[in-house]
Amino acid sequence: MVRSRNAKTGVRIKNYRVKKRILNMKSKQALLIIFMLFLFMGSSIGYVWSNFERTQIGYDLSQLKKEEMRLRETNRKLRLELAILKSPQNLETLAIEKLGLKQPSPEQIIVLP
Repeated sequence: MVRSRNAKTGVRIKNYRVKKRILNMKSKQALLIIFMLFLFMGSSIGYVWSNFERTQIGYDLSQLKKEEMRLRETNRKLRLELAILKSPQNLETLAIEKLGLKQPSPEQIIVLP
């Protein structure tokens, strides 16, 4: 640091380099900006995460609907098969062909009071 006097006025002049601030702000302002950036980043991440979750729930819902349709179709087929197996014509055919049964004669029928 060099100090010299002005030749005309005799006032001392400080001839040293002035440090230039890159950003002209105080520490409170910097903390506020950092806080705002974190807040913005947090809300952005939250928004993206909620959209991702909504998409995943949509895919899951679609899969569950397909599964429901498949199960309903299987249930319908099983009910139809049960109705066919319980039908009197089917039972009579099974009794005659597989078990060798025949219609009872009138003497074999007993009516209970």
